Amino acid sequence: MKISTDADGLRFVGDCDKGVFVAVDIECIPCGKRVDPHIDGQDIALMCSGCGIRVRVFWAESDLYVYITQHWSLLKQACAHP
Repeated sequence: MKISTDADGLRFVGDCDKGVFVAVDIECIPCGKRVDPHIDGQDIALMCSGCGIRVRVFWAESDLYVYITQHWSLLKQACAHP
């Protein structure tokens, strides 16, 4: 079963099957395309592969990964407690 949560213009999508969670993708809500981490020197952001917008900008690379991990964790908790 697909589950998702929306935050900051992003949709975190995962699969939940019998309490086992698998992270699938991060999507841009406006255009529906994949969002990927973009790290280029001081430019650290989650960037849409479709419309090219920087959906969320971060001060440090570690902040980016903490943000992503927190949102995957919320979906994992939702999967474990239907």
